[in-house]
Amino acid sequence: MKPKNKEVNIFNMSLLDILCGALGAFCFMMLVLFQYWKPESPDVKKTKVDTAQLEQKLGSLMKQMKNMSNLPPEAAARLQQMEQEFEGLQAQVAKLKSLVRQSQAQAEAFKQQTDEARKEAARLKTRNPVVVMLSTLTRDHDVDLYVRDRTMAEPDPRKTQNVKWPGDVFFNAAKGPSTDVWLMRDVPPGEYKIYYKFLARNNNPEVALVAGYYLHNNAYGYLPRLELAREEAAVYVGSIVANPDYSCSFKVAPEFEKIYQEQQEQRNGRQQPPPSH
Repeated sequence: MKPKNKEVNIFNMSLLDILCGALGAFCFMMLVLFQYWKPESPDVKKTKVDTAQLEQKLGSLMKQMKNMSNLPPEAAARLQQMEQEFEGLQAQVAKLKSLVRQSQAQAEAFKQQTDEARKEAARLKTRNPVVVMLSTLTRDHDVDLYVRDRTMAEPDPRKTQNVKWPGDVFFNAAKGPSTDVWLMRDVPPGEYKIYYKFLARNNNPEVALVAGYYLHNNAYGYLPRLELAREEAAVYVGSIVANPDYSCSFKVAPEFEKIYQEQQEQRNGRQQPPPSH
């Protein structure tokens, strides 16, 4: 009969499993909490050192007070003075802790402001300008151009409207033949609606003939060429669509889609340059 092995081995597989599991849990917790660790500034470190020194003084005073009993009047007076000093030190410690919290809050607020300023600076470095032009080809007619984003008001066909955003430019001609120019310094992704506004005939009873185009990224695109018969009316002709990749395209209004397609085919056949007067 084989004798039993009486050797006790505490480092068996079960214990190793427990140790490995504990080590893994510790590593996981460190990875999760690592993002919340922030290096302390010199001011915060100095404040913590001062606080520790004050707390050490407080502990020393407390020990001295506990060892004193049945004291003479002079010693009792000294003890009372020490108690007052102790209360003063407690107040200083509380003040220092408050300053530490304020310093940490200010540092966090400053970091957030710096991050926001950095993001704003990066955004301002990127410009995506677009120029829209409207040519009035008939004499005396006053036809205006209006480019509207989603935050701007509807066009008023009875008056000339100016640009809304600082840095944009609008040149308005009083009567034709003439050209109106609307320069947008920057076009974030979105839709920009274009209107032709027939403000006044100026004693010319004929229909107003207008044509437009837009310039973007060293290229131009055409807008519909239309005849406007009704005075004091605003006509939506389509939208310039700005994409997140800084490209732009024109989306014609549904009612002018057929005539716009025909005009595009004619231009492609003739290689016609942008309209002029």
